[in-house]
Amino acid sequence: MKPIKSLLPLSIWLMRIGLLLFAYTHYFDTIISFDYENLNFYVALLFGIFSIFIFISGFVVKQTLTVVSGLVLTIISIYNLVKLFDAGVTSSLSVFIIITGIAVYFLANPSTK
Repeated sequence: MKPIKSLLPLSIWLMRIGLLLFAYTHYFDTIISFDYENLNFYVALLFGIFSIFIFISGFVVKQTLTVVSGLVLTIISIYNLVKLFDAGVTSSLSVFIIITGIAVYFLANPSTK
């Protein structure tokens, strides 16, 4: 069976929207609490901002925004993976592995065309 290549743009937009939804559901409460003395606040803020940038970069011709955002999201996701690794294999760990994969995708393949 051959792949349906015409669905690639849809899947990329679903990944962009998925990053936004993940940032909202996972980090919104931390950002709203505005505890600037806590490292988790800055991690949440960076993840939220760069998830928005990934979404916006879908409308921009230049690829730099996508690459930089993908790099920052990859670093944050790896940081979260390292934090969660001590607890063993959990559902949060598996979710962050998927999020890391999406971030690496945008780092390696910024063009949607």
